[in-house]
Amino acid sequence: MELRTFTDPSEYLGYVQDFLEQNEALHSLPLGLLVRLVKNQKNGEELEKVLLGTIEEAGRITLCFIQTPPHNLILAGEQVSHETLDFAVKKLHQDYLFPGVLGEKTIVDYFSKRYCELTSCKRNLKMNQRIYRLDTVIPPKRVGGKLRKIRNEDFTLLKEWVYLFSCAMGEPFSDEDSHERAQQFIDEKSAVLWEVDGEVVSMANESRPTMRGTTVNFVFTPPEHERKGYASSCVAAFSQYLLDKGNRYCCLYTDLSNPTSNSIYMKMGYKPVGDSIVYSFED
Repeated sequence: MELRTFTDPSEYLGYVQDFLEQNEALHSLPLGLLVRLVKNQKNGEELEKVLLGTIEEAGRITLCFIQTPPHNLILAGEQVSHETLDFAVKKLHQDYLFPGVLGEKTIVDYFSKRYCELTSCKRNLKMNQRIYRLDTVIPPKRVGGKLRKIRNEDFTLLKEWVYLFSCAMGEPFSDEDSHERAQQFIDEKSAVLWEVDGEVVSMANESRPTMRGTTVNFVFTPPEHERKGYASSCVAAFSQYLLDKGNRYCCLYTDLSNPTSNSIYMKMGYKPVGDSIVYSFED
């Protein structure tokens, strides 16, 4: 086996693209991250410090790994053998320390266990998620309201909802992070709102576009407007908009501890393609 590392995101994307696109929705996170890094590179932005690499056997890629410090290590692959993961852990832990790891459940579960054995750290499960893909929208029951794009004057509301969303995910943003993310949504015109009689009641955002698809995230409805069908209508209408824009599919991540949201997304046409987990490492 061989570990290879890269310093150029564009070169790395070209090298691993075919491998990751064998299941593009499952690998939407690493693909979307690489697309963004390459875009920033072409725009002349200073490259982020990033760890890019592969594990290969007999000239064939078996595992991809990406880290943009100080964030978690991302692992990408399917049905990766324990031998490959043992090799990856042994090689990577010699030169790098990671705050955590995320990716397909069976891969990350084994990798994190072996990493902790070698580094004498402890792992904590942070997120247990399911990844869904949608190719055709099944419209939900009609409710009042309409989808609209965000405007500059929505900033204060967006900042508040971004913060509340992060709290609901168990990873509260700082005031600065909430400010930056809300401004990003406005600058990139990536978020939409569901509006009923002039009142905004739900939110969704587009993130990490890949070659054929895109991801829906930051789906949020404040408690006073929950269980009224607004989130379903917002996500379904937004997903249809993204498909009409030329995407072959949309994908999203859900919290497996919330069976209600998982059921809602499946009813509108989202189908599971895999599970993803996130572990943090602590001394």
